[in-house]
Amino acid sequence: MVGDHDMAPRTVGEITLRPHQHVAAARLLALIERDGGAMLAEPVGLGKTYTSLAVAAALGNELTLVIPSSLRDTWRESLDRAHMTAEIITHEALSRGARPPIGDGIIIVDEAHRARSTGTRRYAALAELCKRARVLLLTATPVQNRRSDLAAQLALFLGRRAWEMRDEELASHVVRGGITELEELPDLNGPHSIELETGDDCLDQILALPPPMPAADESVVTALLTYGLIHQWSSSRAALLAALNRRRARGLALLSALDAGRRPTRVELSAWTYTGDGLQLAFPELVTSTPPPTIDSDLGALTVAVDRHNAGVEALIHRLRAGVDPDDERARILRRIRDRHPGERIIAFCHYAETVNALRAKFAFDSGIATLTANGARVAGGRLPRAAVLAQFTPRPSPRDTVPPVSPVSRAERIDLLLTTDLLSEGLNLQEASVVVHLDLPWNPARLDQRVGRVRRIGSRFSTVSVYSIAPPAPAERLLQIERRLREKLSVAQRSVGIAGRILPSPLELDREIGRERRGLAESSGSIESLLRAWIDGPRSAREPTVDCATISRDQPLVAAVQCEQSGFLAVVRDRDGTQLLTDIASVTRGVSTAPDHLRHALDLALGADAAIADAQGDDTLERITHWLDARRGASTIDLSAAAAARFRRATLARVSQALERAPRHRRAQLAPLADAARAVAIAPLAEGAERILETLAKAELPDEAWLRSIATFGALNARPARGNTDSRARGPVRIECVILFQTMTE
Repeated sequence: MVGDHDMAPRTVGEITLRPHQHVAAARLLALIERDGGAMLAEPVGLGKTYTSLAVAAALGNELTLVIPSSLRDTWRESLDRAHMTAEIITHEALSRGARPPIGDGIIIVDEAHRARSTGTRRYAALAELCKRARVLLLTATPVQNRRSDLAAQLALFLGRRAWEMRDEELASHVVRGGITELEELPDLNGPHSIELETGDDCLDQILALPPPMPAADESVVTALLTYGLIHQWSSSRAALLAALNRRRARGLALLSALDAGRRPTRVELSAWTYTGDGLQLAFPELVTSTPPPTIDSDLGALTVAVDRHNAGVEALIHRLRAGVDPDDERARILRRIRDRHPGERIIAFCHYAETVNALRAKFAFDSGIATLTANGARVAGGRLPRAAVLAQFTPRPSPRDTVPPVSPVSRAERIDLLLTTDLLSEGLNLQEASVVVHLDLPWNPARLDQRVGRVRRIGSRFSTVSVYSIAPPAPAERLLQIERRLREKLSVAQRSVGIAGRILPSPLELDREIGRERRGLAESSGSIESLLRAWIDGPRSAREPTVDCATISRDQPLVAAVQCEQSGFLAVVRDRDGTQLLTDIASVTRGVSTAPDHLRHALDLALGADAAIADAQGDDTLERITHWLDARRGASTIDLSAAAAARFRRATLARVSQALERAPRHRRAQLAPLADAARAVAIAPLAEGAERILETLAKAELPDEAWLRSIATFGALNARPARGNTDSRARGPVRIECVILFQTMTE
């Protein structure tokens, strides 16, 4: 859908939108008008905050922000610059059970990928909050692991029909543009993979560990625990040792309880505390539950199993401590990177605080080093406020929205290497750094994109951002097992949304496609918008014929022809929802298609040389387009996709019919309006929060008339008119605006 750019403001308070932000705002407004919501999934660093505030300003409704607590100050500063106010709710508060008042305005959900799990308390609260509002979701990485991540987020305003949609349909609700054409964004140098020379291939020993013994009220998936150890090993020796020490401490706690004649529960095990190498054992008799759980019939066998696991863990710890520490080489690599980038600030990211703390110890006598974890910030001289560290990496906003360097600091105070966990990988603008180092590979590849996006941002004063990735200390084929899992997840994100360039290194030059600028479905839609806008706004071509518009009958579509190697057409059709492109290219589309990749191909073909129109081809093409439009209209007339998406909707329709059948004849005419309203609710587009309420109402044990009235009242409050999904008769006539014929040399 091509957005009307007049709908989107170019300035909001003191903020002036850049061209790509203005285009995105227009597209978002069109989608929100059509479906009640949209997702802005621009890559990290392109200014989604300002774009979203422009959308909210255009809608003019009461604004609610749902954001991570760490971004509260950032959003408040942006609201001040936009001269706007908003109620702010944090994701963390929703997770703790907060229930803010439900509004009918617009809700902006930042870092919306945090709402990808439908079974969480946070998701339920957010669904309730969004059930009547217009929703704008913001995230650079909507697909974290699987396709369902995207469907869950879009369901906040689309409802459960989101789960029935194809990839193309899901992508049509996402606004995401490519980044290659943005000259303001720094170039990306890398990622460069750096392999450790220090041997530390202990994967076989990790895999050979005897399985741990679960508590009395839990089950343990051994494979998942093993994956956790491998991930910690890939980050640092320190992270793996810390995990093994926790395993050993837990085993000792289990043995103590078993010696007391009982198998403890998870709560009982939590009474033992472990810090560093110290384990404080509680008296088992004092921490057992009342009444006591059933005593296992074979405590001896359990004791043997725990002993075997503890022995395996102890042996691995001894082996690791006796060997060469690869963390020393990690520190040397960071020193080399500092030498390669003198005067530049570097941020080194990892997943585990133990990795940060171990490297901090190895840099004890180096200047310009700071660490930041959930426990706070530190430099060589001790603790200091988190804000003091971030101030050296965060630009100061200027009235003209440019980015000057940070305030100068003394040589002794300057920080040019920040070691941090992924605590900083979301939401913050750290563009005073120009180098990013991945100390480990997270299982979630979206985290890699987030890390680089903290530094590679619009307005950076650096022309290039360099990225390095330290590989785990193992042979390359072992590393590829880890990479393969990441790439499998990347392929899902690439298909539906797109990825921001090459975010994974490939030491063996495998899977080179990841390194190319491939477009996902949402990115293709954005590039089509850009191409069409260039056609509309750009200068007239020298070869474009001059047409006297007064002589053209608008009762018929405009038809032109170009010469190319493939036959087919590109057409523009219009209904009350706006304009839509469709194409049919021989040997490519296999029929009429609206897929973004097919449309991009057709737009490229449409740049061919002018050709004479073959009357037969023109008439045949118009007939094919008309037939396709009629088929689509017929399908939409009988399409009950909203009802098909949930069994309770079908049950609701059946119960409405049964209620009328059971009613006395003299009451049926009076109940008919209520029944019609209830049927309309059962097939109406609803947000996920409203879907959950309707599901409860559908099962409510009420008399028939009271039940029909409750369903009708619910619909009046919650059913939102979604123009893109209404009956085709409400759309008005569909008009073929223009057609470009693709003619081969033989035609």
